[in-house]
Amino acid sequence: MYDKAIIAVAILVFTYALIMSEKVERSIAALLGAMLVFVFGIVKSEDLMKLDGFMHWEALGLIFGMFILVETLRHTGFFRWIGLHTLHAAKFRPLYIFIFFSGMSAFLSAFMDSITVLFFMASLTIEVAHILKMSPIPFIIAEITAANIGGSATMVGDPPNVILGTAFGYSFMDFVVNVAIISIAVFFVNLAFFYFWYKKHLKSGGADHEKIAEEHKELDPWSAVTDKKLMYITMAVFTFTVSLLVLHSALKQFSPILGSVAFAAILGATLVLVLGGKKMPGIVTKIDWKVLIFFACLFIVVGGLENTGVTKAMGDAIGGASKGNIVIAITLILWSMAFLSAFVDNVPVAAVMIPVIREIHTATGFPESTLVWTTAIGTDIGGNGTPIGASANVVGMSVCEHDKCHITWKEYCKVAMPAMVVTITVCNILLILMYGKLF
Repeated sequence: MYDKAIIAVAILVFTYALIMSEKVERSIAALLGAMLVFVFGIVKSEDLMKLDGFMHWEALGLIFGMFILVETLRHTGFFRWIGLHTLHAAKFRPLYIFIFFSGMSAFLSAFMDSITVLFFMASLTIEVAHILKMSPIPFIIAEITAANIGGSATMVGDPPNVILGTAFGYSFMDFVVNVAIISIAVFFVNLAFFYFWYKKHLKSGGADHEKIAEEHKELDPWSAVTDKKLMYITMAVFTFTVSLLVLHSALKQFSPILGSVAFAAILGATLVLVLGGKKMPGIVTKIDWKVLIFFACLFIVVGGLENTGVTKAMGDAIGGASKGNIVIAITLILWSMAFLSAFVDNVPVAAVMIPVIREIHTATGFPESTLVWTTAIGTDIGGNGTPIGASANVVGMSVCEHDKCHITWKEYCKVAMPAMVVTITVCNILLILMYGKLF
């Protein structure tokens, strides 16, 4: 077993290295890692079908269903429509745009895939910055960090939350009650940080905003909508789906199926596909299937660590380092997750932590929920630190690159890393105040 543990760790490191090198697409890297786990006999095929095992079918079902809904909204022009409405509400004032666009990135990312949100927010921001004759970089970096913070507020916001929530059986409302309050507070701290960092830029730009607003008053938000009927249908179904996710704990008392978050998301996707008409099969082909492959294969690689006792050793080490003190445990997990997620995609970090959290809970008696909230916040917000910390970061930077507005690592990290340290410090304080009971 010791030899297999070394092999399992080596496969994980090899998979991470391939992902970080960006020479191999991350879904392919994870697929290769999963195949190696099977080849060396670390995971067997029957392990995948265990309902209580490491293959988190609930997470995969939830992600698939939400992908369909979000892709349909994207197809209808929903994101650009809401963005242009926000632009008019801001009256083309740079400071108002900065606040509104950051807030919209955070709010939308709490319910939708942050990759989609950032793709359209960054595109819209670049267009607006051209109108205002300002650099879009301050706006986009602020939007990236706001999206990751907003995504931490709910179970469907960021992939780590989906993985952790479904693995431990927590509901949508569990995240809202325990994490959203921290996310909201940290959003305003983050917004204030970026405001003071870019204050001169925001005040100096767009001096003729009234003239610019007059020149572009004909910029009609409805011109962005490609299918008004489908947008209304999808918005209604999306609201219905989120309602099911909110109520799924209560519904579970009446029916295990109704209480499944995967069922809620897949039901919403099915309704949209049925009601959306003939164009819907084309939308199915446009969702990011590679992400689902990445998650499924990653669960297998992490399962290898669990089967060989590596995660138990990690849990025992963290539990021992905390010396029976929940405050030390919160601080240790939060900061280690934050800095690890700044340099490694936060999805595999969260996946690895599932069995580790179980081991820490078993070894120390610390509340499992506290460990989950701490891990979720650390992985979600810690991803803000570098351009590769989260998928939203990569997308926002790529959109800028496409528009010949290059954001260097130095330029990004110079503001985002200090912002991450400040926000994680606030998270640390709030987590201790809320859950820091000594054992």
